[in-house]
Amino acid sequence: MALTAGLGALASPASASSGQTALFQDDAQLLQRGAEVRRRTLDELRTLGVDSIKFSLSWSSVAPGGATRPPGFDATNPAAYPQANWGRFDELIDDARARGMRVLVALTAPAPGWATKARGDTSGVDRPSASQFALFAQAAGRRYKSKVDWWTIWNEPNLPRFLYPQSRNGIPYAPHLYRALVRGAVDGLRRSGNGGDRILFGELLPIGRSGFRPNINVKPLRFLREFFCVDSKFKRFRGSAARRRSCSRYRRLTGVNGFAYHPYTRPSGPMTPEPTRDDATIRSLGRVLRVLDRARSTRRIGGGRMNIHVTEFGFQSNPPDRFQTRLGRIPAFLGQSEWLAFRNRRVSTWSQYTLVDDPLGTDGDRFGTWQGGLKFVGGRLKGDVYNAYRLPLYVRRTSRNVVEVWGAARPGGSGASIQIQQRRGGGAFVNLGGRRTVTNGRGYFRVRFRLSSPTRRSYRFQYFQGSQVFTSRTAKAASR
Repeated sequence: MALTAGLGALASPASASSGQTALFQDDAQLLQRGAEVRRRTLDELRTLGVDSIKFSLSWSSVAPGGATRPPGFDATNPAAYPQANWGRFDELIDDARARGMRVLVALTAPAPGWATKARGDTSGVDRPSASQFALFAQAAGRRYKSKVDWWTIWNEPNLPRFLYPQSRNGIPYAPHLYRALVRGAVDGLRRSGNGGDRILFGELLPIGRSGFRPNINVKPLRFLREFFCVDSKFKRFRGSAARRRSCSRYRRLTGVNGFAYHPYTRPSGPMTPEPTRDDATIRSLGRVLRVLDRARSTRRIGGGRMNIHVTEFGFQSNPPDRFQTRLGRIPAFLGQSEWLAFRNRRVSTWSQYTLVDDPLGTDGDRFGTWQGGLKFVGGRLKGDVYNAYRLPLYVRRTSRNVVEVWGAARPGGSGASIQIQQRRGGGAFVNLGGRRTVTNGRGYFRVRFRLSSPTRRSYRFQYFQGSQVFTSRTAKAASR
């Protein structure tokens, strides 16, 4: 067996996002199951190495209900809202901060019935009022001014379930509704004294559908261009095209400093091509960045170059959902997907959604719930998926006799000690390299080795925490 010491250590921040934050969201466990489950879940997330938690603060969950706005209601004052409605959010923020976690709050749908255009609307997503949303954002900012680290605006606005209608009269309409909501939220957070916080926008789904009808989700890159009031060549809409889109008086967007995105893939994995170039999964984040950069260079948005924050990601599993990714393939897909994000220096956040699956539906839409947790309903681990999140691993051959081993000892954070190992055939694993590797500030490592027949070997790493030794899954080297 011919091998030498590593050819290179961890990549520098100039070529990879070595500092990306580990974000986690599971509203069911953290907001809906009571204090005991919330605290137990937060403790578990800390052992997994999670840095920040995200949760949805839906407008209607704290605002007064009803079809009409209550007389005299001061929507900018958090004390004017039913105080019990804030309670579970207050407790989650306090419990997360007590464990050293940062907090990302998503101000999102549904809106209260009195804040939408449709009379009798119960969905809370039909043309919500941007001016009223601004008042809600101001109230949330005032309540959590010193406790929330960053904010994000709405959830999946290119999905009719969260913003309706998606299109009207044959052209996208939701992007222009969303632009008004973003401006409103930014204004509200500024007035509450939170304008200096990190404020994200986007939260888009990665794949849309063809055609422009009210209930068909708009493709993300088309959505973004419409949001900035430009066509496919990034030319400003003018004349009737601008008037139909409320673009005639477009002004540069300011106050946002990050783009949130949900780069989910097809069930067949992260390298599966998207249907069109207006779609973008984890393999094509560069497409999103190019639109953001063009928007900046043409003064459609202010500030410096904008990074992507992956604020939702995961793989729905089979079992239980027979239409989703085979369970045994998910560990490798998780590692490859996170590596794709890591190697892009403009990806600032990596996210897992969720910890525990939703229960399956009981009606005709049995598989319509979310099955992307690290655990099945009831808490049983999904094979090696849990460990693949805690200790992600991706190995690839970079040349004929060079292999790159990338991964993270997520719970160890900065300076964790890991030992990379390899074996050939069915033999025993042996240490690879002359000494242990030390992780960077977020627990990541990337090391290259020269050895014969690298694709005929298996690889893993061990993470040492006191007297405990944790072992990653075993991986083969992928081609370049």
